[in-house]
Amino acid sequence: MIRRALAVLAFVLASTSATAATVSFNDPGQNQQWYLDALNFGDAWAQILALPTRGRIQVAVVDSGFDIGHTDLQDNLALWKRRNVVNGTRNVNPVNPHGTGTIGLIAATSGNGQGITQAAWGSKAIPIRVSNRSDGAAYTSDLADGIRYAADQGARVINISYGGVHLNTLQRAARYAQTKGAVVFMAAGNDGLNHSQWQNHKQLIAVGSTDRNGNVSSFSSRGKFVDLVAPGSSILSLTTNDRTRTWSGTSFASPIAASVASLMLTANPELSPWQVRQILALTAKDIGPAGRDIASGFGLIDAGAAVAAAITTTGRYTDDVAGRNITIVSNDLSSTSGLRLVNQIGAIPGPIEPAAIPEPGTILMLGSAAVAIFGRPTRRRGVAL
Repeated sequence: MIRRALAVLAFVLASTSATAATVSFNDPGQNQQWYLDALNFGDAWAQILALPTRGRIQVAVVDSGFDIGHTDLQDNLALWKRRNVVNGTRNVNPVNPHGTGTIGLIAATSGNGQGITQAAWGSKAIPIRVSNRSDGAAYTSDLADGIRYAADQGARVINISYGGVHLNTLQRAARYAQTKGAVVFMAAGNDGLNHSQWQNHKQLIAVGSTDRNGNVSSFSSRGKFVDLVAPGSSILSLTTNDRTRTWSGTSFASPIAASVASLMLTANPELSPWQVRQILALTAKDIGPAGRDIASGFGLIDAGAAVAAAITTTGRYTDDVAGRNITIVSNDLSSTSGLRLVNQIGAIPGPIEPAAIPEPGTILMLGSAAVAIFGRPTRRRGVAL
């Protein structure tokens, strides 16, 4: 609810910020969400809160199912649009914890005094399940269907934390989503290898991983297909059974990057998908060799800088914003009920893994040859993202 979402812990002066302010919340896990400070999320939130109006964006999460009963996911899920594309039902319950981890970064409730803080502040998440397997693996065709369904439901941002960013099947689905106004993010991969043969698909933003020191994670896949990097090592998020957990993988770098895009569109819903992509590239911090490189792409995303650029950019989105399920809401904080100052709570409730634990295998990359020979392709497991 808006009352909870605006339960802001403090506005603190910060001379380096574009808005001279930053924002934090009373969620006990926030002090362990190092990636929020690393990408200047507090600055981005402050800029949005300073606007007289903003958009309310929907972010689709295409994954292995979700613990929709999680206490920290009660306010920010667009459950009326949930979908299981495998069997055509509304059953999006998790077959694997991975999806709860990815959607937690995008849709956790900020300012409710429990769990973690929502990176994609102010957005709603559409849960889309694409797997019926306990390991979370999904057919490429189901991933593509999930992307198309998300676009048809008006999602302006779509996250896919699966492998296959180089596959034409997913590129075609992402192209369709772009024509509907959506920006599509996808995990780069976790094998640490240089995939020089993988093409860079312009409609898919491939996100690699960085660690606490701002370096590209050793497991993050390399190649010309990589567009940007975001934190993906030791990422505190949610997991099933009302708990939190520390995760690692480009699976978690991707939704953090997607959250930045959602903030940009919250600040300026008129931005086109191409403008979002360009602003992210132009405002990213170059952390490798000068210019674009195979490990970090255009560089490390900066939420504060990206939102500042979004605010000052004249949007070129051609559709009617109101017709794309975007509600323009007021940010007049003086008249917003529930805004309050609260004290920081101590340790986060529930167990936290002592070390980053990669998620189980969640990729299924299916070639056209398998389709031609066997009809419905055989599932095979891949490395975790």
